[in-house]
This record gives sequence, structure tokens and C-alpha cells, in this order.
Amino acid sequence: MARRKAFVHIGLPGTGGAFLGAELAHHADELREQGVCTPSRSTHEMFRAALEMRRDHKVWGYRRRDVEGVWAGICRRAFKEKGAVVVSHDLLAACTTPQIALLLDGLAGLEVHVVVTAQDPATQVVTGWADTVDTGSAASFGRFRRRIMDPTREHEQAQQFWAAQALDEVLERWGAAVRDPRHVHVVPLPADTADPRPAIWRAVGELAGFDAAALPLVASGPSITLDGAGTSVLREVNDAIDGRLGARDRAMVSEFLPREAVTPVRASVPADLYDDLLEVAERWTKQIADGGYDVLGATSDLLPERPADDAQVPDHHPVEERLARTTDALADVLVEVARLREHAADLEERNAKLEKKKRKLKRRLADATLGPLAE
Repeated sequence: MARRKAFVHIGLPGTGGAFLGAELAHHADELREQGVCTPSRSTHEMFRAALEMRRDHKVWGYRRRDVEGVWAGICRRAFKEKGAVVVSHDLLAACTTPQIALLLDGLAGLEVHVVVTAQDPATQVVTGWADTVDTGSAASFGRFRRRIMDPTREHEQAQQFWAAQALDEVLERWGAAVRDPRHVHVVPLPADTADPRPAIWRAVGELAGFDAAALPLVASGPSITLDGAGTSVLREVNDAIDGRLGARDRAMVSEFLPREAVTPVRASVPADLYDDLLEVAERWTKQIADGGYDVLGATSDLLPERPADDAQVPDHHPVEERLARTTDALADVLVEVARLREHAADLEERNAKLEKKKRKLKRRLADATLGPLAE
């Protein structure tokens, strides 16, 4: 009898597959009818499971008890149901070999398959830099580039970036863990589409055995993100904050900058960076070809596009654009401050009334107690 299969989508981060968790949770009942088990109850639960496996909950502002046992709970539900198991979180790509072993231990007895979505390294470098800014970094693109392109990877940002984004190394780690390259499925992000979600959804459906066409994407939309000028402004704000906010409070900072629904597009990098990234991409495609992995798509999509000679550095935006973003953000901050002041005043007024009632009740209680004693 064939073993049940478990499909673990691990990223790569920023490649368009982050929507999978929400869609799997939304379509859980329909997928169950098609013989597919989605044991994670929500994207937040799977996020906490990924933090548990990665052992970096503190970085995200969580306590150990907030994540302890989450993955085990998901696995228990997986074994209680029938059919192919599908879970997804793009933080898993950066798991170390021991962390992968711990994760797979929870799926012991199942035939584990790994699904990796990937795109060209130029887009990944620009997206990776923007993500660090979104989480509090003040490093310019130039500084970020120097750090991650250093062959020694001495800087922490280089180590973190390549742990999740070095496709060849991710495939090597996970491929060794599942022991069969045919169980590692690479889904290159199509270069000629504005929205990669349908292609990724179809690929996962083909692998796990559900009819993706019958389950429309309704739980997620195009990425809501900052544009380039907004990211530049946020970087300067992060520099001014200078580490005075904790991990959870940092997320609040970027909320005041206007975001918009955007679909992934190929990023442009400075011309002098192209050759190095082309070499990276060629190494990736060779690893895929030599490794015998299953590919759903064209590996040529992993090659970066040659930029124009005058390609703009990602964080170089006209001052007018940055001023417009700053003005909009300041207006939103002032409106929010006014709302919070009004709310605080209401709370103070309610608190004062409660204190007054409290004192009155104390006096009545005292009078009621002392009255019989006085007689």
C-alpha cells in the first residue's frame, strides 16, 4: 500500500508563494472532499510553527511558550485525517539541517515532498533589501548589496539572506533530508506574468492531487506593499528611530506609510551587479539540472534580465516622491494621534467616574460596618 504523501512548501521568501497558507485554510473543506488534508488551522498558526522550527521566535517578539508544541499539534491533526497533507510557510526555506530533521520527524511515516518556489536572484536581492527595511533596517541598498555579495558572508544580513535565498543551498539541504531528489519540486516564478499566484496554485494542485481550477483564489490578493519611494522613506525613518522600538512596535512604523496592491515584477539592479547575479542564477540552474529535482516550469525564468546602463539604484528616488510619501504619512500619523488623544480622554473620564463610584461605595461600606458597632 502506497504511503500517504506530505507536501511542505518552504518558500523561497518573496517569490509569490506566501498566499498559499491563506488559500489552503480557506478551502480546507473543499480540499478534504478531494482527499487533501490541510492540518494548519490558520496562517498565524503555521507562522508560529515556523518560528518554533527556526528557533527565532525572539526576533519576532514572541516567547518560547507562544510557539512551543505548535508544529506537533499540526502533525497530530495531519495523522488523524486522510489523504495528502499540504502545509506552507516561506520561513522554512532557511531551516538548518538539524531544524529540517526536527520538522520531518513530526511527519515520520509519510512520504515527504518539498515544494520550492523560486525567481531570479536580481528580484530576490531587491525584495530582500526591501524586506529588511520593512522590519527595521536602516541599511541603504548599496550597503546591503556589499554585505550580501561579500563571498565570506561575514555580516549577519548576508547570512540571513542567503540562508533563505541561496536556491542551490536550500535544495541541497532539503534534498538531502528527504533523500530523493524526485521528491523536491522546483516551481520557477514565470517571468512573463504579472501575478504568479495562479501558476503556483496550479502546480501545488498538480502535485497534491486537487483540482486548482475548481478552487478559485479568494482568500488572498496581490501583495500589499510599499513602493520604492516609500521604502526609501521608511529606511530614513528607521535610521532616525535608531533602535528605540522593539520587534513588534517596528511593524507599526511602516503601517503609516501608504501601501498599495502590487503584483510581482522583475526588479532592476545596477548594471555593475548584473554579471555577479547572472553567475548566481547559472549556478542555481546547474544545481537543478545536476540534482535531478522535479521542475514545474522553465529554469530559464531564473536568469535575471540585463538592466539598462542607466538603471536606477533601488533606493535612489527623486526628493519630490519621497516628500509626497512623507507628507501623506505625517498626515496619517497626526490623524491617528488625534484619535488616540480623544480615546485617551474618554478613558480618563470613564476612569474618573469609576474612581468616584469606588470612593462612594467605600464610604457606604464603612458606614454600614461602623453603624452596628456604634450602637
